[in-house]
Amino acid sequence: MRFALFCDDMLAKPIVDALGSRRDGNQLSHAVRVTPQSDALLHGQTNLSFVEHWEDLLTARDVDAVIVGGSDQQILDGTRQLAAAGIPILFIPRAAQGSTFAYELSLIRDDNNVLLWPLFWHRFDSAVIRLKHAIQSGELGKVQFLQLQRMIGQASAGIPISQSQVDDELLHDVDLPRWMIGDYDQVTGLRTAASNEGVLIQSVVLAGRSLPESNWSINSVEGASDWKLIVRGEQRVATLRRDGTSRRWICEIAGDRVEGNESETARAALTAFATSMTAAARSSKDAPSEPQGRDVWGELVKCFETVDATHRSVRRRRTIELHFEPMSERAIFKTQMTAIGCSLLVITFFLTLCYLGIASLIPLPPTVLVILRTLVFAPLVLFLVAQILLPLTRPSSAERPPAAR
Repeated sequence: MRFALFCDDMLAKPIVDALGSRRDGNQLSHAVRVTPQSDALLHGQTNLSFVEHWEDLLTARDVDAVIVGGSDQQILDGTRQLAAAGIPILFIPRAAQGSTFAYELSLIRDDNNVLLWPLFWHRFDSAVIRLKHAIQSGELGKVQFLQLQRMIGQASAGIPISQSQVDDELLHDVDLPRWMIGDYDQVTGLRTAASNEGVLIQSVVLAGRSLPESNWSINSVEGASDWKLIVRGEQRVATLRRDGTSRRWICEIAGDRVEGNESETARAALTAFATSMTAAARSSKDAPSEPQGRDVWGELVKCFETVDATHRSVRRRRTIELHFEPMSERAIFKTQMTAIGCSLLVITFFLTLCYLGIASLIPLPPTVLVILRTLVFAPLVLFLVAQILLPLTRPSSAERPPAAR
């Protein structure tokens, strides 16, 4: 598979290096010099075709997909156009891109049936996969809570962390408990010592129905950065660590130690992206109306919404509930009923005016007037009765399925 690079985010460096090795049939064929930072990703790369503008990728015949990352306005605008042209995109998410941009790409994806595939590094790291397997297999017992601690190293103590960096770390970290445990939909945020320069401490508590509480915290420390996740179960405790700012995790469970490898993680991510491209092409060809399995892009949108909800929680000083409602049959039914109700109100108003005009101009027998009134108001009355009876069709809380894991 041939990739083009339209990115200035150093988070894509392992992906670029993996493509440079030309293993697994993947290679980097084109690169857009969008910003000076993008050149830093290409050190040691050979046999590349450099282009000055992203528009050149639209006409390139030897480009199967594009790696996109960064928050430069030129990158954001180009990403919209590339997605609208139907080019698959391997996307490096950053909080600075914003939830509005994610929503826009969602609409483009739905309209053009294009593959937008966000890169979450932890989903392909062998250590993190080991921890997820231990949780889902019951090796730890019933999970009681999760505690994720982020410590950002500074030159000296007391230096605040910029809010943009806090949001960026939260965007990726918040996907971890959602991916391993379930669909958290309650967010409670707290900031300490916040100022225009940033924050010293911020914590976020995630909760959900039948899910263990997940606590996330970030603070400024003097010295090296650190990343640590503790998963406490009824039988065992698992620890997941990451060295400084690297993207390599280490999992320890009862003496069992598994270390991730950055290059293997990058190759696994590329393989998963290629598999998604194949599945998307097959689905588009055979059954365009059928859903394509796990909606990874929708999960990224939920992460952006969680970051936004954290800001609202801090500002309002209360827990924010997120409503992630997929387009199920019930949701589609509710949407259709809303449209029908609005139409009936307009039609009833119009028919009422017609009835008043006819009754005032033409003398009609009382029986005919009763029939006309029945014809005017009967549809609206039947609709209101259906709305009153609708709650009786909802399953009880005990019958609702648990959150997906």
